Amino acid sequence: MTPGARNVLTGAAVFAALSFVAVQTPAQQRKLGAAEQARGTNLPGTGDIPAAGSGDATTNPAPGLTAAATPGTPPGARPAAGGGAPVADSATCSPGRNGGATDTGVTPEKIRLASTHVLSGQGSSFLGDSHIGIQAVVADVNSKGGICGRLLDLTLRDDGWDAALGASFIQNFLNDATGYFALPVVPSSEGLTQAIRGHYLDTAKVPVVGSDGMLKEQYQDPWVWPVATATVSTMRIMAEHAYTQLGAHRFGIVYDSRYKFGREGAKAFEDYVDTLPGAHVDAFVGIDPGQPSYPDTESFNSACGPTRRCDYVAMLLEPGTALSGINSMGDDGDGRRLGFGSIGTGGAQPLFNATFARQCGQPCDGMLLWTGFNPPIGEKRNLPGVAKYVADVRAIDPGADVNNQFLEGAYLGMTVLAEALKRAGPDLTRDGLRRVMDSMTLSTDLASTLAWAPGRHAANLGAQAFAVRTAAGSFSGFADAGTGFIRDPEPGTFPSGG
Repeated sequence: MTPGARNVLTGAAVFAALSFVAVQTPAQQRKLGAAEQARGTNLPGTGDIPAAGSGDATTNPAPGLTAAATPGTPPGARPAAGGGAPVADSATCSPGRNGGATDTGVTPEKIRLASTHVLSGQGSSFLGDSHIGIQAVVADVNSKGGICGRLLDLTLRDDGWDAALGASFIQNFLNDATGYFALPVVPSSEGLTQAIRGHYLDTAKVPVVGSDGMLKEQYQDPWVWPVATATVSTMRIMAEHAYTQLGAHRFGIVYDSRYKFGREGAKAFEDYVDTLPGAHVDAFVGIDPGQPSYPDTESFNSACGPTRRCDYVAMLLEPGTALSGINSMGDDGDGRRLGFGSIGTGGAQPLFNATFARQCGQPCDGMLLWTGFNPPIGEKRNLPGVAKYVADVRAIDPGADVNNQFLEGAYLGMTVLAEALKRAGPDLTRDGLRRVMDSMTLSTDLASTLAWAPGRHAANLGAQAFAVRTAAGSFSGFADAGTGFIRDPEPGTFPSGG
């Protein structure tokens, strides 16, 4: 077989393993959502996912993923949903014998899942590829026959990172007449936050597994389990590293003043710096995202003192806004771009993607970008689980930026949900899945070991840094900064208010 023919067949197999996903503009979906809420009808875009292979995804964990077996299960019995005493009956993890329609959104043949994501709007510059990570896991699971004989049926809605629209879609998912069993990842954090604040999820008792941890609400809802390091944790880790390892004492931060992740993370950064002896935040500047330029950036430089540079500068912005701000800063007398720290500069996870690094170029050389995951950079690309992540994503989209940390986080989040579905067994229920998630410890090559417990959903408590490298003024790649995972010095602590 020629390579070209093999690629065609591989692409066809992946396509067959994916669900149908309807993608519309947010404006179209606003009209659709309002009409459907009035009528009480279903959102379109769901579909059965035909299997692209045989076997069952419950038999072997993915490379780099350690799945603990349920101890004490005798022959002929199976673990009870969510743990507990083994149950001996006719239901097994196999097609046609899996317990049937055990809960909302579950049939003998499929498990219906739905999520909002961000293909348009301000957040698309870093969240836009997240759906590829979700789809990659769905395709992989379905190509192996699904979970306990059930295929994963995924519906996605683009809400443009609009809180009200995203919350309305989530409400529609929960009110759908046929029903969705769970919401995987939900990359659109704004709508998810509004849904949590409105008690949509805990009232309906619908699980959200694998979210991005951008906002504190995700850690406070008993039905939401994040996989990413919280934004506030990343900001404290960034400050701790700058102070203890780089010797920084005079700090500056420029943050997104419109979206909650910026305000919340900036407050956590400032609060933590204030606890470090001799350290203080000289420049604390919030900017409205999405502007073509920022003429007032001189106020940031002036706040850093006579040298117009703070020791360390943190950027908590989405990529487009960060680039506009950087380009507005101007240069010092030595031709070096202002707005960067004299000792170091750090960027939060929204800036960890190749597009931002490429467009920034020389001014960002040496900038440290922080993540709670193991990206495919340096020796980490050889870890089995990381290599599988890259292969699975590129089977869906060969051009996807596998260094985008929200894409990797979405892949890990969907992987965690798939593993939890396996552990829940054939008698799949939402409450059973909740019990599984609240007792799960997961070792994975994609992150440090993750562990959840009732009332403690902050499973990922560390972050590590990777440096932007340039050659001849152009981005040449990322390099491991060698920090390893640094633990949040104040895990589970969130600023008040917001």
